[in-house]
Amino acid sequence: MLKAIGELQRDKEDIQVFTRSVEGSPYKEVKVESTFEGRISSLVALIGDADACSEWAEGCENSYFYERISESEAYIYTHNNLPFPVKDRDVLAHVKWTQDSRSKAVEMLSVATTDILEPIPGRVRLTEAKTTWRFEPLGKGQVKVINQTHMDPGSSLPGWITNMLLVDTPFQTMKAFKAEALEPKYADVSVPFITEP
Repeated sequence: MLKAIGELQRDKEDIQVFTRSVEGSPYKEVKVESTFEGRISSLVALIGDADACSEWAEGCENSYFYERISESEAYIYTHNNLPFPVKDRDVLAHVKWTQDSRSKAVEMLSVATTDILEPIPGRVRLTEAKTTWRFEPLGKGQVKVINQTHMDPGSSLPGWITNMLLVDTPFQTMKAFKAEALEPKYADVSVPFITEP
């Protein structure tokens, strides 16, 4: 999923937000890049801490493990709060982590599922959504962080909401993600399926 992304929308505080059109879809894909000084395990542990979603993911109301398949694979439910009058969105995603044995780069792929969890009244279930997080070691304790998302929001959204979701939300999420990963509880954490570079 990680491909070259077209148009730079924001470049601020060591965070770059890009968008591009996707063939066959009316919705754009967004990619956010930044660098992080710390351990890859800290980044993986934070994303794996579903309860902490609301601390860093912009709009996340709550998140929990629906089913754990293994240490590196699970189904995770997330409820996203959107401004009135737009209905909240939720998703049950199949999440899987992999690590390249040579480069030690880590990738998480999250894909929306259908027909597993009953819809919840008052929320629009996302059934077409794909998110990738990638952490690439750069040496000297530096990690390149890449987050890429493409989704169908499930119904038409006002232009200002669409713009917010494409630029503001990814930017704020990356900013908060990097800050939260420096918290003491993630600093020295060990992740069973991750080998530090």
